[in-house]
Amino acid sequence: MTKEPTQEEIDASPTLSAIQAIKYAENDPEELALEHKEDGNYQFKKKMYRLAVKAYTEGIKQKCENTDLNAVLYTNRAAAHFHLENFLSSFNDAKRALRFKPDHMKAIFRCVDCCLKMRNYAEALQHCDSGLQIVPNEKSLLEKRATAVKQKKAQERDARKGKLEAKKVKAKQEKLLQAIKDRNVQLRMTATGEDNQASVHPKKPTSYEDLVKCLRLDVMSEFNVTLSDSGALQWPVRFLYPEHNQSDVISAFEENTRFIDHFVEMFKPGDEIPWDKEKTYTLDNIEVYFEEYDKGRLVTFNSENTLQEVLSDQRCHVYHGQPNFIVLSRASDFRDDYLHQYGQK
Repeated sequence: MTKEPTQEEIDASPTLSAIQAIKYAENDPEELALEHKEDGNYQFKKKMYRLAVKAYTEGIKQKCENTDLNAVLYTNRAAAHFHLENFLSSFNDAKRALRFKPDHMKAIFRCVDCCLKMRNYAEALQHCDSGLQIVPNEKSLLEKRATAVKQKKAQERDARKGKLEAKKVKAKQEKLLQAIKDRNVQLRMTATGEDNQASVHPKKPTSYEDLVKCLRLDVMSEFNVTLSDSGALQWPVRFLYPEHNQSDVISAFEENTRFIDHFVEMFKPGDEIPWDKEKTYTLDNIEVYFEEYDKGRLVTFNSENTLQEVLSDQRCHVYHGQPNFIVLSRASDFRDDYLHQYGQK
């Protein structure tokens, strides 16, 4: 038995394409629409849904005056789209079918199924009720309606929970931002120009939205500044060792803690630091700086200071929610060379 060519084979063959063109050439719009509908049904049964969509579309393009046929074409194309998981396209086609035939139950069912897939439960209920006016007590439609009611209640409950949670998060963020403002910490963030390109001149955040973005509070991670239950700020602090291209991060540096308290743990006598082959980074040798960006120089400070004391220095700017400090060793020649880059000795 000769195998019937697929639409792809027809499209690839000039001869087959010509035969297909002859097939449709002499028919009126309604006959052509029927032919395309049959082609679409054939492809649909073979689960060739994309080809089915194409065939039904050709039938729709004929713009025949048979409203029932147009309703079927749109309903069938909606079914093909549904199997392709194009739920919005399927829904739109089913609604178009109802414009041609408002009591077309297949189109109503398709609308309901699409709405359920798209979690549009309110509209699913509307189409269920429309169908039940036409066929009261239709079992399958009643079941779908019950599902829509249940899912709509769950959706509304989740929405209420979401709003309440968002309100709590905003209140927590506002409390955090107020604590930072009370301490007069100098926050900075990357500015963007009209071309949406980053500017070399950072800006001071002023609006609530800017502050959230600056502190990266819209991206929850372990490296966000937080406010403890006791009301103390905990900052994600990064220590940079430019001599060795290394860094350390303390994810929650409590603001009332001194730098020396961390250094004692970080530079314990006898502990090896893998990248410090010369063993010059010891508690007695290290110096810690922050960069005064406005003047392009480094500012050193006593490691006996607390983090809050350092951040209260108006020359110290916190970029994108993370204080950065540079650590150098007095016992290394690199220190003098590095400070020289800033015009310092």
